[in-house]
Amino acid sequence: MAEPPGLARLQRCLQTAIMDPDGDLDEAARVLTASETLTARERLAIYWRGYRLRLLENMRGLHPGLAHLLGEETFDSFALDYLDARPPSTYTLSRLDEGFAAHLSATRPDRRGPDAPAGPDWPDLIIDMARLERIITEVIEGPGTEDAVLPATDELPGPAGLPGLRPVVAPCLRLPRLAFPVHEYLAAVRRGEDPDPPAARPVRLAVHRRDYKVTMRELDPAAHRALRALAGGAAVGAAFEHVDAQAIGLLRRWTDLGFFTHLDQPADREPADREPGSGSVTPTRKGAR
Repeated sequence: MAEPPGLARLQRCLQTAIMDPDGDLDEAARVLTASETLTARERLAIYWRGYRLRLLENMRGLHPGLAHLLGEETFDSFALDYLDARPPSTYTLSRLDEGFAAHLSATRPDRRGPDAPAGPDWPDLIIDMARLERIITEVIEGPGTEDAVLPATDELPGPAGLPGLRPVVAPCLRLPRLAFPVHEYLAAVRRGEDPDPPAARPVRLAVHRRDYKVTMRELDPAAHRALRALAGGAAVGAAFEHVDAQAIGLLRRWTDLGFFTHLDQPADREPADREPGSGSVTPTRKGAR
């Protein structure tokens, strides 16, 4: 008599059959049985439909803006196509849509015919919305600064010390560049409105979480470029074309918003309120204020 399969094998068998119900069921048939009214495949289909519905509901929850923009039927079609191409591979459903925007970009129809207008169009709007909503999920689910002590604006050095300063950006800050103001559309959907699809215009955002609240702020091109440079590890003097009053104002504003976790100073400048050789200003008050 054959030894019964182990639990791990049974789990793998059921998982494979549910994720690929049209595949080879020989293995599944050895561990699944028919009922009086349903074949093994029909019984399996019940689990398959429930599994797909659960994933689809999660995709709708992760992308309320895109679901509203496309309508439920079209969104579901796009989402199921993505799930077929990239079945979930992690235990957490918050990562289910990790490759959704890339999938939409890779499968978009060719729009560059001889009579096609230049610039972004409908597929770009769809991709931008998917990108932004994924970024929001990453900001919500990822590490934040709620338990950190953040630097205060009065800890910024004077004008002579600013060029060498290297602010360290918060891990919950993202700086996307988009072709459509999808953040405005998404905000309107969240308010229960039915907005028209937005017209194309370049948008540069700072998406940030503080005290468990996510905010989206639109920045002008120069400010966004400077903040991206700081996020890449540049010093203030390299990030800004001129370290003038406007740059100082932005640094103070970003510090006050909690965009920075540390204010790293050059090694040859030793502020009075830090340990010699520590390389960073010691924050003096709680970041959640």
